[in-house]
Amino acid sequence: MTLASITSDIIDETAVRQRLGFDGAGAVLTFAGTVRNHHLGREVTEIHYHAYEGMAEKELARIESEATRRWPQVRMEIVHRIGVLEIGATSVLIAVASPHRDEGFQALRFGIEAIKESVPIWKKEIYLDGHAWLEGS
Repeated sequence: MTLASITSDIIDETAVRQRLGFDGAGAVLTFAGTVRNHHLGREVTEIHYHAYEGMAEKELARIESEATRRWPQVRMEIVHRIGVLEIGATSVLIAVASPHRDEGFQALRFGIEAIKESVPIWKKEIYLDGHAWLEGS
């Protein structure tokens, strides 16, 4: 079962953590990607995230499934936000519950790297003096 989702809503980290918890979890770890106020020396004012939603959700689900195949005791949920995000907003949340922290950290790193590599999500960074389209989340 996968929990992967694309949303235009604010990501509720507490709800995600609660969905993942299980009695055998010794670690519940999260990675939150947030919108920063700069990129390559330019001041960022906001980011517009766009996705090929159906394909993106399928790819996020594939990443979750691959993580649980590699680390069978791990549970993972990935939520990616789309739309206009302000500085400090969470754009992506990956949560992992596992019996031990080491496999949880490995699954988290796998998750974010796989998202950047294969999920059809694009971002348009808005600067004080223009904008730029960037690949990956």
